[in-house]
Amino acid sequence: MGRKKSEISIGIRKLTICHWKRGSSERKIGEIVNVSKSTVNNIISKYKKTKSVKNRPRIGRPSCFTELEERWIVRRVICNPKTSALKFTLKAQQRFNKAQQRFNKSVSPETVRDILRKYNFHGRVARRKPFLSKAHQRARLEFAKSYIKKPPEFWNSVLFVDESKYNVFGSDGKQMVWRKPNSELEMKNLTPVKHGGGSQMVWGCMSAVDVGNLHFIDGITDKYMYLDILKQNLKQSAEKMGILPHYKLYQDNDPKHNAHISRI
Repeated sequence: MGRKKSEISIGIRKLTICHWKRGSSERKIGEIVNVSKSTVNNIISKYKKTKSVKNRPRIGRPSCFTELEERWIVRRVICNPKTSALKFTLKAQQRFNKAQQRFNKSVSPETVRDILRKYNFHGRVARRKPFLSKAHQRARLEFAKSYIKKPPEFWNSVLFVDESKYNVFGSDGKQMVWRKPNSELEMKNLTPVKHGGGSQMVWGCMSAVDVGNLHFIDGITDKYMYLDILKQNLKQSAEKMGILPHYKLYQDNDPKHNAHISRI
């Protein structure tokens, strides 16, 4: 946002009109009061219309916050986008007490929301994604780069397996964040989640060709139960997809997946 121009004082305007009434030229008046010729012309034109050098009454309530104070609120949102508008309002009132004294009324959370929308921040539900440390991110990027040039024939013989939890009744709740468009996948705008426990756990597999069996899991899955699931479903699913006998198994680093007994 551009900087606001400083307002010409009432004294300068009165002096400008005084010299104009004496017959001085606009250029000469500008040199005397140290303003540009166009500014002198604007002051005289406004005086001719209103017969006054005072500002006309402004319509509506003045802004509760200055541009500097608005930018302070935006910086707080960038630091912690999961803070509610109500908490931002309380923090702003504590920091800028003069806003209350200026208008003799408290600032509402809707005022803060309007400021955030002005700077292109909108309240959205945080995307639910597994928590990834810096080491996880580097490892995943290296893995993706190592396989990016593999031909389609390679992926046709790859079998991906994993477990997932499905909630039978409703969701695990929602978390609102203040964010700009196309920033939903930034780490600070995500809600980290962990899978396992409760609801219904299922095991499934898929390849580029087709999907395999879906196995419903009862209880807590350990390495022995996981091995039984693989014995019951893995070969059968690969045969169903037509990728036997030379298929490649890909799974994540869950402890029961990496157990010695589960390496088949």
